[in-house]
Amino acid sequence: MTQPGRPVAALDLAAPAGSPRQGSLGEVIDAQARAAYRARLTELESELDAADAAGDIGRSARMHAERDALIEQLSAAYGLGGRARRTGGSAERARTAVTGRIRDAIRRLEAAHPELGRHLSRAVRTGTFCVYDPEPPARWDVTFR
Repeated sequence: MTQPGRPVAALDLAAPAGSPRQGSLGEVIDAQARAAYRARLTELESELDAADAAGDIGRSARMHAERDALIEQLSAAYGLGGRARRTGGSAERARTAVTGRIRDAIRRLEAAHPELGRHLSRAVRTGTFCVYDPEPPARWDVTFR
């Protein structure tokens, strides 16, 4: 990148300029489902307290597993700042595709040039916007021998 520190939209990295951009297909988990998950988490906390007080290890383990699954689902449904994550949108698809490709490329570079790979792992941030932000700016000789 010729301008370190300048964010670039994942959409711009994933699609040629001028490509049509589709809208979102909706939230990962709708408001009704999120409310039901939260209500169930509240119930589980009470039931876990009762199971633990009764020494019912099996019931407690099942409830912990259910709680962990619900928390995982809710975590996937929210993005930065607690905003509901949307699915199916161009930006979300670009974010996941670009992040995967960049991380894969860095892993392959690290195999060929470990120092460069480590540097890029620390200096490249991915997401809806991607940025190369080295500290301090680095100069590299990338000739492979």
